[in-house]
Amino acid sequence: MKRKKDLDFLIRLFTGFVYVVLIIFSIEKGEKIFRIVMMILSFLCLFEFLIISGTDIILIKVASLFFLFPILMDIFTKKGLIPYIICFIPYSIIFFIIQLFSKKYSHREKITQVSHLIFGFVYIIIPFYLASYIYSNIYHGKELILGIFILIWTNDTLSYLIGRKWGKRKIAMSISPKKSVEGFIGGLLFCLILGFFLYKIWGEKYWGVLAFMVPIFSTIGDLVESTIKRSYNVKNSGIWFPGHGGFLDRLDSFIFVIPIIATIVISVVYLF
Repeated sequence: MKRKKDLDFLIRLFTGFVYVVLIIFSIEKGEKIFRIVMMILSFLCLFEFLIISGTDIILIKVASLFFLFPILMDIFTKKGLIPYIICFIPYSIIFFIIQLFSKKYSHREKITQVSHLIFGFVYIIIPFYLASYIYSNIYHGKELILGIFILIWTNDTLSYLIGRKWGKRKIAMSISPKKSVEGFIGGLLFCLILGFFLYKIWGEKYWGVLAFMVPIFSTIGDLVESTIKRSYNVKNSGIWFPGHGGFLDRLDSFIFVIPIIATIVISVVYLF
């Protein structure tokens, strides 16, 4: 039993390392590479959500054709973020038309499938778009995105390790039995320490605030995704990252944190 736990931990560590290298590489290679990676990850997360929510497989296949278009356009042109959103329009229209004339589902089931698409768009696609927007259009956006990822990774790793070793009080037993108060506090403390170093490196005072906010909303994001999976009776959103699950499992914290950060950053830039 102990050997299995140790093996699971090593697999989790390795797959996590591969994921971290991919993200850092995309951030350091520049705006275009980062945007393309964000587009690909957002679409993979959306596909996983549509699959676990029971969306018609034909509609998911149709989606793959439309989502291939903006990635290719971004690779061979300089259109930036525009195709990232435009691609969703024809897919949504076809999705709605197919549902409207489908005889396979009842009216209630049609509405349910449409709601899956709308929820997936708001919950998954928009956060990745916002991340690309921050990187490209906000002052020190590259450092901001890198720092947010580092804070999320620090919180996820330390809260997991501390919770695994000393966790006793569960945050939400019915949603995520492994998340503990001790793990959350440990992750928060290490993020605050890291926030101080990020402030020293990049000289921006907001890192103290972000270091406090990220662990809170990162944990909430994890619990939200756990709730979604439990509502569909699945353990993991996919199998791409052994020890972690799928892309949605790996990026659930990021998906929830980015809209909060984007709201604050964009509000400060344009309102003050």
